[in-house]
Amino acid sequence: MATTTPAEPAALEPVPATANGGTMRAALSRFWQRHPLLYSQLRGFGVVAVICTAVSMLIFAALRHPMGTQWANAISLVLCSVLNTELNRRISFGVHGMHLWWRDQRRGLWVMLLALAMTSGSLWLLHEVSPKASIVSELVVITLGNVASAVMRFVLLRYWIFRRLRRPVPAPA
Repeated sequence: MATTTPAEPAALEPVPATANGGTMRAALSRFWQRHPLLYSQLRGFGVVAVICTAVSMLIFAALRHPMGTQWANAISLVLCSVLNTELNRRISFGVHGMHLWWRDQRRGLWVMLLALAMTSGSLWLLHEVSPKASIVSELVVITLGNVASAVMRFVLLRYWIFRRLRRPVPAPA
């Protein structure tokens, strides 16, 4: 089946509690042992975020001078949104195949609008405060905007775009 839930990863090793911060680590370890699928999805989401952020920054840097910062930002986010949704389908949520691919991509583009609003607004604010901001400053602002929108992106991916994976799959008759 094209949209099967990924196999549960092996349980994490428990972390023994120690006097300095060990209690928190032990509690986190117990939490991740109770939620291995969430752990796997977050780990995959982090890998995808690093890849897509690097690609987005390269596209932005290449398009910045010929198109301006706002257009370079918008184009890089749209292109990377398709890549991001596809990588998250495969790596974070274990969806392989083309079943519901167009729907997932459409919804991924809606989610991208959140990041676009945050990064465009951040760039606008940066240029209001510092009209001659360097490309390094722009890249930092865009990255911070993307990090801020990443939390909402994960929640929307998990509970809206790929919510079908949370329903139990009926056993074949």
